[in-house]
Amino acid sequence: MGKQKQLLKRYMPGLDGLRALSVLAVVAYHFNLKWTKGGLLGVEVFFVLSGYLITDQLLWELKTQRKISFLHFWIRRIRRLLPAMVSMLLVVALGLILIDPSRMQTLKGDFLSSVFYVNNWYLIFHQVSYFESFGPPSPIGHLWSLSIEEQFYVIWPLLLFFLVRLIGRRGRLAVCILSGAAVSAVAMALLYVPGTDPSRVYYGTDTRAFAILIGAALAVVWPSWRLTDRISSGARLLLDLLGAVAMLILFIMMNRTNEYDSSLYPVGFLFLSVVTAVIIAVLVHPASQLGAILAAKPLSWIGKRSYSLYIWHYPVIIVSSPAANVGEPGFVDILLQLVLIFMLSALSYRFVEEPIRRGRLWWTRSKEPNKSTL
Repeated sequence: MGKQKQLLKRYMPGLDGLRALSVLAVVAYHFNLKWTKGGLLGVEVFFVLSGYLITDQLLWELKTQRKISFLHFWIRRIRRLLPAMVSMLLVVALGLILIDPSRMQTLKGDFLSSVFYVNNWYLIFHQVSYFESFGPPSPIGHLWSLSIEEQFYVIWPLLLFFLVRLIGRRGRLAVCILSGAAVSAVAMALLYVPGTDPSRVYYGTDTRAFAILIGAALAVVWPSWRLTDRISSGARLLLDLLGAVAMLILFIMMNRTNEYDSSLYPVGFLFLSVVTAVIIAVLVHPASQLGAILAAKPLSWIGKRSYSLYIWHYPVIIVSSPAANVGEPGFVDILLQLVLIFMLSALSYRFVEEPIRRGRLWWTRSKEPNKSTL
């Protein structure tokens, strides 16, 4: 039991820094800033990170308790994700009803599909483009990615439990998971038609699952709770060198890639997922100096609030930007929007996310551990 408590308390602050950099890249992309044309890749980083953290936690539970409490897992996910998103949706819906009720009518499907975490498939079936808008963009058009993650949270614990029981050995389990990732990556490459709108492969759970599965495979072969800082100085140097090179590649891709890059869908997203897996492997290692650097307080603060920043930034940008604005916004406009984004995110984190996640409200009795790994 003492070992179990120790493992539960393990905190990997470098991952908060990675979250911060990723969400800031996404925000910059939605500001239409030229130096972050590939800021949309931040979502891919979150997919790989989610795959790793969730699988790492589930495997730890299997190791220490010989079972997975599926109901408890799903309740934790609901408490962690749904209240903050619903709060944002209610504020946006109220604003649209007061300002533009006709627009609210046209977005009812977007709101409902987001609440039930099927928004990405709703957008696919209605052929809604993420990249080309023929009218005012939806202020909640970014929630498709949360749908993919929640679909993973529903299915993966059951599937992982079955695979562990069926396959057993970690090496074989990792190969099996990577085989699923390969199928998903091939699906993206085959369904993508160069020169056309890539929204179908961009939204699809089937075509984006490889990022999450690569993170899951990493958790199988590189579980955080098995790592130790008792390694040689040469191994430490190699570890941080790999992490630094991978971070450099990530920054270059975010700077030079764009959503219509002909290499992005056949191989680019897959390559980025592998690069992200290398970064995560370095950051979760207790001997990593790179992890200590990314654990800097400003990055840590942003990283812990990355979920709120993600759900609030897009509606603020869309609602507060001029309809005819097609270029980079002015510095003052960006500054005012950022102030509002960070203010709303901080309020959401303080008064919605944290109280409900920790079970401090009357309808949630159990208490959630203070961990960034969940």
